[in-house]
Amino acid sequence: MMIRVLFLLFFLSAIPGPLRAERTLHYFGVYCNAYPGDAGGINAGVSSDQVIVSHIFNEYVSPSAWGVQVRKVEVMGEEATKAGIEAAWAAFAQGIGADDTVYVHFSGHGIIRDRAAGEQFLQTCDLGEISRNEWASEIEALPCRLKILITDCCSSYPDEFIVAEGNEAVIPWKNVYYLLMKHEGFVNITAASPGQPAYGTDAGGFLTINLESDLQRFRTWDEVFASTQSRVLNESTDQLRGAGIEGEPQKPFAYSLGTPLLDLGAEDAAVAASLEYVFEDSSERSYSVVELYDYGLEQLYLARNEIFARHGYDFSSAFLREYFGSLSWYQRRPGFKDPPLSAIEKANVATILAVEKELGGPYLGGKAVLPGEGGGQVEPPDIFPYSSEQTLSRSVVQTLTLPELSIARNEIFARYGFPFSSKALKDYFGRKSWYVRDESATDPDFNTVEKHNIWLIEKIERIQGGAHKW
Repeated sequence: MMIRVLFLLFFLSAIPGPLRAERTLHYFGVYCNAYPGDAGGINAGVSSDQVIVSHIFNEYVSPSAWGVQVRKVEVMGEEATKAGIEAAWAAFAQGIGADDTVYVHFSGHGIIRDRAAGEQFLQTCDLGEISRNEWASEIEALPCRLKILITDCCSSYPDEFIVAEGNEAVIPWKNVYYLLMKHEGFVNITAASPGQPAYGTDAGGFLTINLESDLQRFRTWDEVFASTQSRVLNESTDQLRGAGIEGEPQKPFAYSLGTPLLDLGAEDAAVAASLEYVFEDSSERSYSVVELYDYGLEQLYLARNEIFARHGYDFSSAFLREYFGSLSWYQRRPGFKDPPLSAIEKANVATILAVEKELGGPYLGGKAVLPGEGGGQVEPPDIFPYSSEQTLSRSVVQTLTLPELSIARNEIFARYGFPFSSKALKDYFGRKSWYVRDESATDPDFNTVEKHNIWLIEKIERIQGGAHKW
């Protein structure tokens, strides 16, 4: 697998609106998921970490509203050697501006040579070592406003562990902005306190999973870290005890957490207003297909529906009701389903929907038709038609009912021809034109995205009281 470099340039000075792209958000991810012999079962968990972190930048970073350019570099697989990582970093660290943000995430093995000194070394896929202290010093010295270093160096992957990460609601679109763009200094977090072990599962490291969730819940790094540290410590303590494993619990450690910017000037008022929309001016100007490609399915879905929301459209979807109900400008008109869209609005709805479909969406189709509904004849729409290729967001999964969650999870199994034993599921997927039952497909070989999505759905099912029984 090659080093992946993506430089997204949004020339916002040429686009009507209050913001210009004068800052760049730089993301550098290192995912050591090709250790020889799987090095204790870590490769699958590291691959999951890559999916989790990338989702934040793909779905919750809004370049247009933020007024930023986004630059992303990921090093993984056989390229994640000591020489490969160092060469990629040397190139990446060039040309960073004074107002920029740099986010660095490492997932892989960590080694403590001297337990008393506590210095940590990051192990690369060729079993080389990179001094965390030295790398942290290089990052801290970068000439930019905010530097962030997160290292999830897991040394143990017990089969019995499950990462729960709590059941609080998430509001990612605004919180991620404040964390990445409205702090200064150095945020320097590692998975465990010096000398302690760190834990992970095939679904990802305890630190990465909990941190990703808390990035969507809080607006300051102090709050994020306090929640993540407490949750990881409590979860690892409980799971070690429950599994009868002798060992230390995991307590994440922060060397520093940066400082929130206190001066919220006129620019920030404009940003705060822009964050109320995906596309603030989609009722006033036509968007081109090219402008839409760098947005995730979730943001495109919200952008299309905010055109209807401006007119007070009464949404049936629990996800849309919850999202637009949290915005200051939305005034729901009960029962209102036929808004008088302008020509520009109709064109934007059509363009956004076309891009959604091209990218594998739309994010959510129409109302889910569950087993026993629809007269048993109509082919039910997929809840998540893209869940084998793209990651799902907790923000939408947490709004589904238990029957909908069950169908969404089993859609992934059905794509492999899984031979369902439940009559309800057998009949339901039998109505799908694409489903071909395969009696031998009882243990599908899921890809990393599918494993992540199954894990996420199962987590929400547990939070809601357990999977639906058909």
